Amino acid sequence: MATAASIKKQDPRICQSHPVFSHFPLITHFSTNFPCITMTVPESSFPIGYFYIISKMNNLVMDIRDPANAGVRSKIVMAAKKPESPERDTQLWIHQNGFLTNKATGLVLDIHKAESFIAIFTGENRLYLDNMKEQEMANDQRFGFEAEPGYIYALSDPNIVADIHHENPKEDARCMVYKRKPVEQASNQLWTVELADPPKVVDSDDESEDDGKRARFRAWFENWHGWGNKKKEVLDEKYLDKAHKKVYKEKKSHVSYELLAGAVAFEAVNAWERKQKEDGKEVQHKLAKQLIASVAAAELAKMFAERGNDDDSDDEDKKVAKKSMLERMAVSAATNYFEAKHGL
Repeated sequence: MATAASIKKQDPRICQSHPVFSHFPLITHFSTNFPCITMTVPESSFPIGYFYIISKMNNLVMDIRDPANAGVRSKIVMAAKKPESPERDTQLWIHQNGFLTNKATGLVLDIHKAESFIAIFTGENRLYLDNMKEQEMANDQRFGFEAEPGYIYALSDPNIVADIHHENPKEDARCMVYKRKPVEQASNQLWTVELADPPKVVDSDDESEDDGKRARFRAWFENWHGWGNKKKEVLDEKYLDKAHKKVYKEKKSHVSYELLAGAVAFEAVNAWERKQKEDGKEVQHKLAKQLIASVAAAELAKMFAERGNDDDSDDEDKKVAKKSMLERMAVSAATNYFEAKHGL
């Protein structure tokens, strides 16, 4: 099994001296009955942004069984790839701090003992959704990716990898973890990851924006339900503040959808807080989130009235779809911002 020193040397994404991951312990053991082999851990190569996890064996993707009722302890299975949102969102994942977070649910990928009667005796460990665990308990929730040949491995024990149960090539086959096989025998353990969308520029006239900054900004529009209070680790207020300045103060004429939605979210939360302070009212969190969503929607409508629609060539259906999408983004960002500020 790889030593802490070799992991630290080969994989900077889990190095304790790395500023992003310094609060996570360096885990060097995963509790399974599998024998471990000595190996060098490659650098984890998950991309920035949301992606599909695709099996090289059959081109099916990791998905959630019964998406309509997805939640904690939902089972991870193989399914045909869906190209459009929101249907595809249960198939999309993002890698942050070692955790693979599902786009639709905000929950993270988790390794857990299988629940079937036979599996109880075989000791199989399968993949589920769960809330993020505290750092000292997160051994079974953090993953790395070896792009070539394609293993997704547990950071706590890189000899344990994502696996399709019994090499079942059909849809709804269960996903599990198992000891790493030699490449020539590992057809059900090899994966590719494919970005859901091509990278988008946050601000087209600001060439200083890099992929990392864009990803951190877009995090405001996503679901981090399973992260609880730890969502602050992926949400940086300065990006909303910067968007707000560009839209409300500098009044830039051409901005991206993300920049506009982020600016509106920032304005909505701060306007609501100013009003509460003026009225001498205390924050009631449950009601506040509902009200802030309404304020964000109203603020976006006002912004459209002031700025007009920059897509004059769009037909009415496209304009309605654009406004609906921007409203969802603004409400999501405003809710995340409020929860991050108030420790929810």
